Amino acid sequence: MTPKDLGPAYCPNPECGKPIGRSPGSGRPRNYCSDTCGRAYRKAREKSLTPDALAHQAFAGQVADELARVVTQLLQLAHTRQPLAALSLMRVAEGDLEDLKAALIQQARDDRQKNADIAQCLGLPSEQLTRKYSAEAVRRRKESRPLRTRTRVRLPRQAAPAATSAPQAVSAARLPAHRRTADGGGEVTTSRARAPDRHAHSPAAVLTRALSQLQHLSGKSRRELADDIEVSASYVSRVLSGERCPSWKIARRLTLACGGDPAEIQPLWIAARGQTPAQCQSLPAALRGLHLAAARPRADQIKASTRLTAHAITGMFNGTALPAWEDVEELAHALNAEAQPLRPLWNAARAALAGPLPCTADFATKVTG
Repeated sequence: MTPKDLGPAYCPNPECGKPIGRSPGSGRPRNYCSDTCGRAYRKAREKSLTPDALAHQAFAGQVADELARVVTQLLQLAHTRQPLAALSLMRVAEGDLEDLKAALIQQARDDRQKNADIAQCLGLPSEQLTRKYSAEAVRRRKESRPLRTRTRVRLPRQAAPAATSAPQAVSAARLPAHRRTADGGGEVTTSRARAPDRHAHSPAAVLTRALSQLQHLSGKSRRELADDIEVSASYVSRVLSGERCPSWKIARRLTLACGGDPAEIQPLWIAARGQTPAQCQSLPAALRGLHLAAARPRADQIKASTRLTAHAITGMFNGTALPAWEDVEELAHALNAEAQPLRPLWNAARAALAGPLPCTADFATKVTG
């Protein structure tokens, strides 16, 4: 029998690529031109980033970017003599530093750095590092990162002298109205444990708007809904007015009774309760929930108040591609909602993709709005 021709083969080591000499016959064919190349290739493959490592890298980059923006604001507040606003912002910077430290520690572990070397860089005993920054502790910090509305900083082209500057105007242009304090500064951090309906864009307020919109679309009265879900009409009234945050069992029944999709409401309910969404939940479904809460404006209407294209907006609702985080933020803000409750869902989708982020302009979706 004529031996089978194995054909040409080349060494998979990217630094080599030489032809592999394969002689027909019994036994396994060679995969590398030499044992040295084989070891080098396997070592390089072991260093490739896992989906978890990619998620840690994305988290570190996000925190570093936000910290840089906070420091820029601190510089402006210090130079324009706004000490109270600067002190409030200092707490945000301190939290960002702790989050960034946890993210960098996990990155070092992903790179297989020794725990003793990481502890030495931080000036901590190894036992304290293991206890305070365990992998589980870093994961919890990542998922429960303090939520705050992102503010876009635009520094003046020329810094005005302190005596002639307008600190109140600078602060008012930079912070949303519901975040400003009486001195013109503002408390930038929002707490996961905030009271429901503290301001119009809080997760609790968004959930209330979504449920109220479902009731409006269903055409049912509150008494009819109460009969459908077997609760009192007064309780339904308190839920739809934002006085009560229902259990998920009641919220799901209410959604189904109105003909809605529980997958769109559940992320809003979880955010209103200050909880972290499960990775199995869908980012597009959560965005459709925000869309419902905003009374489902058309894509061209949303486009008018953002830099996003209509087909990019439709693509985010349909889930045809993973958008950049900045685009998710912009869409959420255009829908009168906070973006940060969506961050765990975006991180999970990013880790599942485990590849380069697509540009919003590259979405190949049809405009349906």
